[in-house]
Amino acid sequence: MSLQGDPDPSDQATGLPNYNSDIQVDPSFISQDSWSDENSYYVRSGEYSDDSLRSSIYEYRFENGRRYHAYKDGKYAIPNDEAEQDRLDTIHHIYLLMLDDQLHLAPIAPNPRNILDVGTGTGIWAIDAAERYPTAQVIGTDLSPIQPSWVPPNVQFQIDDAEMEWTFEENTFDLVHIRHLTGGVSDWDKLLKEAYKALKPGAWLDLSEFEFWLFSDDNSLPVTSPIYRYYEAVNNAASARGREFRKAACLDQHIANAGFINAHHLRYKIPYGTWPADRKQKEMGAYLLLTAENAFEAFALAPLTREAAMPLEEVEQLIRLAKRDSTNRKMHSYSLQHLYYAQKPETENS
Repeated sequence: MSLQGDPDPSDQATGLPNYNSDIQVDPSFISQDSWSDENSYYVRSGEYSDDSLRSSIYEYRFENGRRYHAYKDGKYAIPNDEAEQDRLDTIHHIYLLMLDDQLHLAPIAPNPRNILDVGTGTGIWAIDAAERYPTAQVIGTDLSPIQPSWVPPNVQFQIDDAEMEWTFEENTFDLVHIRHLTGGVSDWDKLLKEAYKALKPGAWLDLSEFEFWLFSDDNSLPVTSPIYRYYEAVNNAASARGREFRKAACLDQHIANAGFINAHHLRYKIPYGTWPADRKQKEMGAYLLLTAENAFEAFALAPLTREAAMPLEEVEQLIRLAKRDSTNRKMHSYSLQHLYYAQKPETENS
């Protein structure tokens, strides 16, 4: 499926390459006519093997058991077990690659005093922020108590529901960071208005969400493929429970409704697999493919067996086929990340 009419997201303020242009395929992946079904899938060996990829991010892995969150049970359909924590930490590593080791795009003032990370997950972003901004007190909130105990002294974690009224004092934070709450939020207007109130005048919101879909610039992703059917089924189930996975592409109006100004919306493509010619995209694609082993179950099991009422055996079969498609070198697919940043006015009349 090709992405049509997508505006140019290049932003001079970030100094980052435009990763929304068409991704060029590595020439070694182009001669597909000679490939058999048996040799057209990724083999996990060499530079992009599981072991070599995991070793570079092993320090971010925190093992806290296998479970869904207990607080506000059922509100977020993705597990918080060991495998999911590993996936979240890998996604953090992908973001560091994508953003050239930046933690955010919002141009916050030097030496911030207070930073809030909403939906902190394993706490990996909050810990990195605390180390990079030693003058700041960093708070991470989440439904799940899966964060580590040994953290920098300027980090604290709180169990909290971001969809409820926030208890923080108004005009407190220099930065509110939100990443990958897609599928867990039913009212984005309410959430972003709470973020607006919590920020100091002139401070910044930094919001990153993924569009739960796969795209292809060269139409190499058939609509009849199992992976296409997988994404379609999970999206339908998420919509049925009022927590859409594809809301990421259209948060601009919600940000404006909350009162923010100087809003920016950038789009970045992260390929599935090592098929791109560009070295950086190839590396990001290897890491994204690494997450596939656990991601397909994480996003599908609860929505498809609960909302869609699909038999477990049918769900597991769809997952198996979608996983196989994800390693098909003939499919040049990518995930689309939507990165927003916007400012609270210095005064209410700005």
